[in-house]
Amino acid sequence: MPKELSIRIAFWLVQDSIHQWANWIAGLYYVCHCLEALSTLPIEERPTVVAFVPENLIPKFRETFDFSKCDWIEVISVSESDVATPAGLARLTETVESQKCEILFPAISPPCVTFSGKLVAWITDYQHKYYPEFFSEAEIAFRDQLFSFMTAISSRIVCSSETVRHDLARFYPAAKERGAVLRFTTSPPPAALVVNVNDTLRRLGICQPYAYLPYQFWKHKNHLTVFQAWKKMRESGHRYQLVCTGATTDSRSPEHFSELSDYLQNAGIADDVRVLGMVPREDQWQLYRGAKLILQPSLFEGWSTSVEEARCLGKPILLSDIPVHREQLSESGFFFESTNSESLAELIVGTWDKLPDGIDLESERMANQENPQRLQSFGRTLLSIFRETMTDSTASISRDVLPLFLYFQREARERLKIVEQMHGHISYLQGQVDKHALARECRVAELKPENVELVQPLELAVAENAPLLGPESEVALETPRLTPWSQIGKFLRKLARQKG
Repeated sequence: MPKELSIRIAFWLVQDSIHQWANWIAGLYYVCHCLEALSTLPIEERPTVVAFVPENLIPKFRETFDFSKCDWIEVISVSESDVATPAGLARLTETVESQKCEILFPAISPPCVTFSGKLVAWITDYQHKYYPEFFSEAEIAFRDQLFSFMTAISSRIVCSSETVRHDLARFYPAAKERGAVLRFTTSPPPAALVVNVNDTLRRLGICQPYAYLPYQFWKHKNHLTVFQAWKKMRESGHRYQLVCTGATTDSRSPEHFSELSDYLQNAGIADDVRVLGMVPREDQWQLYRGAKLILQPSLFEGWSTSVEEARCLGKPILLSDIPVHREQLSESGFFFESTNSESLAELIVGTWDKLPDGIDLESERMANQENPQRLQSFGRTLLSIFRETMTDSTASISRDVLPLFLYFQREARERLKIVEQMHGHISYLQGQVDKHALARECRVAELKPENVELVQPLELAVAENAPLLGPESEVALETPRLTPWSQIGKFLRKLARQKG
């Protein structure tokens, strides 16, 4: 049995909903990269980790990081009922307390349970401060309030880059001393390096050299600049293949993907751009390996996962010239102005023929030699953040604040339930009032059988099987569609005026 270590870390993937991480694959990868980095440390240095993982996320978690042989990691499944009901939350709170963890990480929002240890927050970036046009007013207000609260209650705030820490000090100066830079990295799973790349590419229908763009179709990922560059290159006689993967939905801009698809068609480059959507993780590694180059055109990042994944395979990367990309890959990247498609087109044309058509085994081998050292350095930095948090004499801020916060949160939810129930009752009563009002309108209009031809064109209906319009009416409506009571009443009032 390994030696029991002094630091016990709750790796927290629950937050206030078990679905919060489900559509944010980069967040899941981040947690797995952290665990992977800690696994490279000597056994006597590793902390004990208790990972609280939503039950619907465990298959993806297991696929991304094989924890079956890590006896220093315990995985606890969290169900929907554990966070959706008072009894479930009580059970979850008891489970968390029984684990006696000293640190909870990464806290991206207030935990849904009380925690007696210290919180280590992770704020990915402050994109809404620089690109407010990508957010609604409500989202901006929410992020401002959330980040303000998390920086107030957390003992440490992990920043994925020096760029993010600079923003933390700028926007929340009272928390700047608690900021800690953790530049994550990764390495390919050993199994990915023995797969025949060409077999995967043939199965995916890719049969020529290609550039790879592995990002969700979100506005700030800046696909449009890449597509514009592809149009310019085709017009100048340079026709290349582009392969895109990633979710095609953007909750902030639901129309974004359809607009990009329309652009591909209108620009005449749809046959040069393959959009594969979400692909299995093992296929994504092969798409990286088989590409001539990797593109990272994003307008804003905290630290790019795809850049790290491309780097660990020794792939050439063309990046938008933003501060965090300069910090991440200052020496070996090829940079272009982020919204200048002409600049990108010239860069691609200038580098395309100089690069291998697909997998470069020598570059991959050299990168693979460097990966263990980089990964272990990442793990040591993370461990030092945990240790500094523990040795800091400042008492846990969240210990006193979270119980009060969760109390008011529960009160707000209960009151919201009452409001929703009252709304339902009011809607029902309003419906009854409308029905009685309709009956009165029927009597006023003295609707007779000869008026049926006036009623039918309006396609009035009040319920299935067309019941009688009112107690004094002999007219049965035959139209199957439902029409609001108020509309029926409006017609009858008009009919009454005509008769008068």
